[in-house]
Amino acid sequence: MSYLQRHKFWLIIALAVVFLVLATRVRRTPLPPKPATDDAFAENSVPSATDVARDGGTLEMKSEPLAPVVMHDAAAEMSNMLANPERNPEERIQAVREVLYLFRQGFGDNPPGHNEMVVSALIGENNKRTALLPKDSPAIKDGALVDAWGTPYWFHALSAKQMEIRSAGPDKELFTQDDLVVE
Repeated sequence: MSYLQRHKFWLIIALAVVFLVLATRVRRTPLPPKPATDDAFAENSVPSATDVARDGGTLEMKSEPLAPVVMHDAAAEMSNMLANPERNPEERIQAVREVLYLFRQGFGDNPPGHNEMVVSALIGENNKRTALLPKDSPAIKDGALVDAWGTPYWFHALSAKQMEIRSAGPDKELFTQDDLVVE
């Protein structure tokens, strides 16, 4: 009878002890720190399109209700900057630029699409359910963000981080000499 066969029981016990010690150490390994995010945007995150449940080989979106929209701390101030009649049209279009800058800070890039889609994203219809403008902002008319003359702004994304914003100006016609444009 070999040495291993004679001490088989004690060899199994020794391996079990080593396994338990290693398993305990693995559990004590601290988790990596959570990436830093802007808390005003991260607190209210909802599942993205990739957060789906598999059921019988097909993908289905989870049917959980959407989280309520949380108003950003600067939302009321931003709304006032956009719609204050004491501000001149140049200041107001600069305020639109600032709102989009704040959006990019929280979401990483411009809101997608045309004026109404931009407004939807700004009032909280986004994956973080954070509103940068209140729905009842006087700067929003019929679902569009409007300039000092009541004409919807024209948005054109030049890149993920740059947006051309155009006001039709006093003649209310886009792409004429009196247009106000910022990027």
